[in-house]
Amino acid sequence: MALSQLVAAQEPLVFSAIEKSSYSTISERVMREAYARMGIEARFSALPAARALAVANSGSVDGELYRIKNVHLRYKNLLMLPVPIGIMEGVAITTDPDITLSAWQDLKPYRVCIRNGVKFSEIGTRDLPVDTSNSNEQLFTKLGSNRCDVIILARLTSIPLAKKFVKEMKTPVYYHVVETYPLFHYLHKKNQHLVPKLTAVLKRMEREGTIAKIRAQYIEEISSAS
Repeated sequence: MALSQLVAAQEPLVFSAIEKSSYSTISERVMREAYARMGIEARFSALPAARALAVANSGSVDGELYRIKNVHLRYKNLLMLPVPIGIMEGVAITTDPDITLSAWQDLKPYRVCIRNGVKFSEIGTRDLPVDTSNSNEQLFTKLGSNRCDVIILARLTSIPLAKKFVKEMKTPVYYHVVETYPLFHYLHKKNQHLVPKLTAVLKRMEREGTIAKIRAQYIEEISSAS
């Protein structure tokens, strides 16, 4: 049987994904398109972040929808596809137009608030005194009540909350990107045979601008939503 016939006859692939994540939504759209070009149906199982990674590494699903770079160095059963399928921007948000930030070290003079358990912000501010909150909503509440000068979130996560904040507080917010993280798709090693073709498909989608277009379209959707 030809390879194309084998691929077409293949059962759907199932990937764990981080629940309630804007980045999961974008990554799903990218990977559905990529696998569809290979004649494969991709399905996704939304789970808490730590659980999603453990399930992917165990092989009970076919891989992990997306993670930052080099997760496979710790989770040895996962294979990282070398083409970024998206980016996560870590942003510092302020209400003060006179604050200028472009890197983590620029936060030192300010009162900084982060969310518990969000690894990129915990790592980025590890040398700074910070105030922690249990939700992103609490971060905006503290910003609005002048309990902090700067709050740290992932950009896409922040968009609907920032819109609500601006509407209710009647004050603008200012975004400062402090770090950008490329995101990658991971396969369990049992699917190693798919790596060459899937890599080629993702490279083609990258060249075409398809991946960037999917991201831009999603940002437009959440930015224009009422």
